[in-house]
Amino acid sequence: MLKKKILKVIARLPGRRAFHSQVHEKRGRDDRAPMFPVSFAITSLFMVLAALHVPASGIAFAADVRSDEKSEIDITYKNDGYIHARSKSEASRKLKLRTSYAKSDGTKIEYTYDLNGNGAWETYSLQSGNGEYAILVIENTVGNRYSMIQRVNIDVEYSRENAPFLVPTQMVNYAAGSTVVKKAEELSRNAGTDLKKVESIYKYIVETIKYDTAKAKKIASGEIVGYLPQIEDTLETSKGICFDYASLFAAMLRSQDIPAKLVMGFIAISPEPTYHAWNEIYIKDVGWIRIRSEVHFAGKDWERMDSTLASSNTTGRRTQFLREAGNYAKDKEY
Repeated sequence: MLKKKILKVIARLPGRRAFHSQVHEKRGRDDRAPMFPVSFAITSLFMVLAALHVPASGIAFAADVRSDEKSEIDITYKNDGYIHARSKSEASRKLKLRTSYAKSDGTKIEYTYDLNGNGAWETYSLQSGNGEYAILVIENTVGNRYSMIQRVNIDVEYSRENAPFLVPTQMVNYAAGSTVVKKAEELSRNAGTDLKKVESIYKYIVETIKYDTAKAKKIASGEIVGYLPQIEDTLETSKGICFDYASLFAAMLRSQDIPAKLVMGFIAISPEPTYHAWNEIYIKDVGWIRIRSEVHFAGKDWERMDSTLASSNTTGRRTQFLREAGNYAKDKEY
């Protein structure tokens, strides 16, 4: 695919046809191939590569990149439900990326993410639906105040149903050939249906991953700030917090082409509501499903799958907790 793109661009370069006619005329006097075609090809290749964006994954693609002094936003794959963004260098001030979706009633759905400080590209979801988005990069000025340094307006029309929930993103970060994806493939190998794949992966996570109380305390105390799941570590150490459980589960399912949301919100645990992460999963021709004590059909709507609570379910009380919708209040979905 990349070779075809390069050939197409080279074919459109000015002077290409005239150059070939000159080479043909000279061949009669000197059979040696001139050096100019080599330098021309190399120059052409660099021109093509300059128009390509190579993200951290190493996959090159023709990019629609909007660049500013301090940041870049790549909207090439907006209709696949995501964008890439990065700070151009190590920033002296903190940068954030905000996606703002305009709803038909005039209200907005907004998500705000930290841009890493090392200049690497990261992937951010356009999960609020088809329509108009404003993509903003904002810079910390003083205290909790931010000013806008870049804005890109885009129209999004998903290329396939549930597109944002089928790809890696900053919150659900995985790569082809990774240990996580290989394990998902292994667990899905003998499953005859997507529902069986969900059941197999869910069972593995619930029975294998243990809750990391020490990490939870460090996040609660502020010792760890801006935490993002590292699901390769979660799989290797067999422990994590709710965010890790939900990110790992979503990544494994997405890698098997099963739409999965990472959901964050509040759950009604005494003595007061607790911020938590769980999943919602979609099965083609079935709808959205949830976990109680086993995987089951649940109609055509999004339903909950909480692998964190299920992993500690020894009495069945948590199974009953999952059944009651009032115990969960969704805040964000990724």
